[in-house]
Amino acid sequence: MGRFSLRRSEDGRLKAAQIIGNASLGGVVSCILNYYRHADTSRWVFDFFTYAPSPLDAQLHEIDPAARVFSIPRLDTQFYRAVPALRALLAEGGYAVAHSHMTTLSAFSLFAAKRAGVPVRICHAHSTFDKNSDHAAVKALLRPFAAKNATMRLACGKLAAQNLYRNKADQAILLPNAIDLDRFSPADQAERDALRAQLGLQGTIFLFVGRFVYQKNLAFLLDAFARARISMPSTLLLVGDGQDKANLIRQPRARAIENAVRFVPPCDPLPYYRAADVFVLPSRYEGMPVVAAEAQATGLPCLFSDAVTREADICGEAEFLPLNVARWADAMQKRRPRLQACTQKLRDAGYDISLQGHLLCDLYESALREKGFGIPSECDPSLV
Repeated sequence: MGRFSLRRSEDGRLKAAQIIGNASLGGVVSCILNYYRHADTSRWVFDFFTYAPSPLDAQLHEIDPAARVFSIPRLDTQFYRAVPALRALLAEGGYAVAHSHMTTLSAFSLFAAKRAGVPVRICHAHSTFDKNSDHAAVKALLRPFAAKNATMRLACGKLAAQNLYRNKADQAILLPNAIDLDRFSPADQAERDALRAQLGLQGTIFLFVGRFVYQKNLAFLLDAFARARISMPSTLLLVGDGQDKANLIRQPRARAIENAVRFVPPCDPLPYYRAADVFVLPSRYEGMPVVAAEAQATGLPCLFSDAVTREADICGEAEFLPLNVARWADAMQKRRPRLQACTQKLRDAGYDISLQGHLLCDLYESALREKGFGIPSECDPSLV
């Protein structure tokens, strides 16, 4: 790497730059934090690069007080400022790894990382997009350049890899959005009844967890729910936040369902997973959503749009539906049993973070050794 030398943290650890941008991307942040909680933090420290302060800051410091969060200009609208700012921060930090979670905007972040001399540069595909996606034209324009300066391609699943990397998808390493299966576990009926009473829930409970944005298609969900509940007492829980919230809050009244829709601010979703009857995700496009794994881990049956990757059906019982209001309303009216043996199915599929948590830093260290850096090997090379 020429004159480049790894600059360790003050306590002697290797440094990885996690380039996120918008820290409100719940699934992406959850994925990274899950791996960080189970990484060897005696050897690695993660610094995060985001657009603005967010709840991520506090969560990160609970894991590792030495980890830092840096603010950078927006790569989507101010790339001409963001690229030099990011390059300067990466060069000054002497990072061993620049891990970009920016999908097509990795074209900018990894260019900055290469100019800064970072030896391991990772493009990570966390989602998909198509012609109906927001900013589809810009994403399509940037896609060929997203991994141009990457030394490694990662993806949350096959569909995400194919969507971003096209004919180089087979070069991508699949890193599952693993979760804490000891925590996200099913509740028995007595626990569920107690939770429902505590939360004031009655009837059939439909649950959405995620961002209130165009991608998640929540206005469509409100239409389907309004039609479904005509013949059944039910409640729709929308847990999350996002740029569409102000508009969404006004919509239940127009559909005469304002007493049946509850907006829940961002919080620990576990009690809601356990109390609900059906998880719903009518996304316009989606990679491998963390919430799909969390919902199934708690035994919650799932309704997904047919734009969600089939890899999301980890337990083999999810239903995928076209974005048709009548079809969704009919499906929402059916009674669905809770999933059985879901914990073992997720573990067998590689979604147990206690078993997978070491993989990310193993990948980092293997890549550094390939670059000629003398990183001690403490993992099985076959894993990477």
